[in-house]
Amino acid sequence: MNKVIPLALITALIFTGDVLAEEYKKVIWSCKKPYGKENILWLVEWKDKSYIKVFDDRIQATYQMDGLEKRWNWGLDDKFTYNYAITLSPDRYASYYDFSTSKDGTAKAREKYQCSKN
Repeated sequence: MNKVIPLALITALIFTGDVLAEEYKKVIWSCKKPYGKENILWLVEWKDKSYIKVFDDRIQATYQMDGLEKRWNWGLDDKFTYNYAITLSPDRYASYYDFSTSKDGTAKAREKYQCSKN
């Protein structure tokens, strides 16, 4: 009986470590214009270190998941709203939105990208 408890404890610790490691894993999406040949946009899910990379520029962003859609926001203004966003739908198409000139907080997608998970 004494040997069962330590084995169960070790198994639980290993499983918990695997879950925590998976939870903080960096996920990268590479995106290109539809019918484009080269990736020009990278979306990185990495908890509070998430970011967007466009060409050689790295932009710190907040990451969230709304339903089945992933979303990166950046450009926080003085009203605590984000000026820019990129959403990634389950069909692996990303859309770029610019809210910086919006009067009502809405915007149409300005760019579309086709993405694949690395």
